[in-house]
Amino acid sequence: MALLGKGKLQEIEFKEEIKKFMETENKDEAIVILNEALESRMQQIKEDAIEYQQYQDKSILAKRGYRQLTAAEEKWYKGFIEASQSIRPEQSFADFIGSPEGVMPETVITDVYKDLLEEHPLLAKINFVNAKYMTKWILNDHTIDTAVWGKLNSKITKELTSAFKEVDITQNKLSAFASVPNDMLDLGPTFIDAYVRTILKDAIACGLEKAIVSGTGLDCPVGLDRDIHKGVSFSTSDGYPQKTPIAITDFSPKTYGDLISKMAKTESYEEDGKNKGGRTRKFGSVLMIVNQIDYLTKVMPATTLLNVNGVYVKDVFPFPTEVVISNEIDTGRAIVCLPSEYFMAMGGEKEGVIEYSKDFQFLDDATTYKIKTYGNGKCTDNTCSLLLDISGLEEAVVYTKVKGTVETKEQA
Repeated sequence: MALLGKGKLQEIEFKEEIKKFMETENKDEAIVILNEALESRMQQIKEDAIEYQQYQDKSILAKRGYRQLTAAEEKWYKGFIEASQSIRPEQSFADFIGSPEGVMPETVITDVYKDLLEEHPLLAKINFVNAKYMTKWILNDHTIDTAVWGKLNSKITKELTSAFKEVDITQNKLSAFASVPNDMLDLGPTFIDAYVRTILKDAIACGLEKAIVSGTGLDCPVGLDRDIHKGVSFSTSDGYPQKTPIAITDFSPKTYGDLISKMAKTESYEEDGKNKGGRTRKFGSVLMIVNQIDYLTKVMPATTLLNVNGVYVKDVFPFPTEVVISNEIDTGRAIVCLPSEYFMAMGGEKEGVIEYSKDFQFLDDATTYKIKTYGNGKCTDNTCSLLLDISGLEEAVVYTKVKGTVETKEQA
């Protein structure tokens, strides 16, 4: 039981290190933190493998969070290990990955995305789709009403067809590489699976959140803070421009209501002499994204009130709002959005998501594996999100009406 407790503690420590990496702004320092976390995770996997070989008790693995592999996963990892350990590994690995048996089981990718959603609140809020091995996705364009009364004719068919657009998932690639000591291949499928999935999660999570918040659309998804209105100029060097921040100083019902109302209609524009979009949306809540410092120094003081029982109540907004912390957003800025209107599809080519090289760290007796996945994301239109300037946000106040039209306020 002591060993099981130790393993659980190591798992928690690893997740804390990854969280620390995500919150570190200095790139060089972040890379050092990530490498240390991965080395620690690798050592933990090795120790667990030795214990498992002693007791052959799969319940130990289950309690420590290791997946029980399906038959297809077991077969794939055995093929992966055999190819990597062969006399001519480069050719064997290439032959394996290029064969029908060499396609990584979809269940591995599915579980990676499931873990991502559980561990990263922002990813769990958006319209996140695991497209598996698809390379294109059909998406509702949200620009016109797709149901039309009248006779069935070609015009209606044309309107229905124009209401959908095709998204190319493979136009943006997210990749990372990891070195695996060759002796680790002896640990077996379960432990190789744990390491591969760790690398996949880190590669995807570390790139996804930044792109969702502030991606330029240039070889990456388009972020929530980007101006994508019809007719906006897309720069081949800078991508989409950032939205013009809306300055606010309080979250009073009038101020916040006017602000949220800007998202209550889809974008309206002219096309082929017709007015498109401009449909009223219905939603019961919004999402606010802000970094940790601004939440503590700006948003929290502006949304925390003392109730009649003498207890502080936090995140008090006049309209239902959930706050998510992301340090990818600039200081003095916040994003308010409709997360379900942001579409993010992730997938991979059937030719494989792992590439192999034994040359990169030959003297270290390690093999380098490059992990790659593909994806694309964007708001359905420009009114799905608002960029706020919260640098002047003031502490919460309680407004009281007095006789006549005079309004006074007191600090909360």
